Amino acid sequence: MLTYKEMDNLAAVEIELSDRVSTEEFDRTAKKLEAFIARHGRVRVLEIVNHFEGMDVKALWHDLKFSLRHLNDFSRCAIVSDAKFLSLWSTIAEPFLDCQVAYFKPDEVEAARDWLLWPEGAADVI
Repeated sequence: MLTYKEMDNLAAVEIELSDRVSTEEFDRTAKKLEAFIARHGRVRVLEIVNHFEGMDVKALWHDLKFSLRHLNDFSRCAIVSDAKFLSLWSTIAEPFLDCQVAYFKPDEVEAARDWLLWPEGAADVI
């Protein structure tokens, strides 16, 4: 299952993945995200992964093609998950991305949002 929420005024989206993702769900969400990228240019993404059981093989293929088309369209990505494979996958992909990526534990959703929406170039406040 995929849920998708846009924050137009912040050029950011929040995507939540849970259970199993179908090709139709992925394609519907990808279409919305592509339209959002067309409106804003580089965007920020918060991805929350809860009890994710995977996706259809065709959806995985569509995800790979989408990712390759949009390598430079993300400025910041926050990933909330306890799934170890996401960290490995991102480590492999990171050299090809022009994007800041940060990982957060499931109980750190608010910290992930704060990091995602923090103005680029602004100093951290303690």
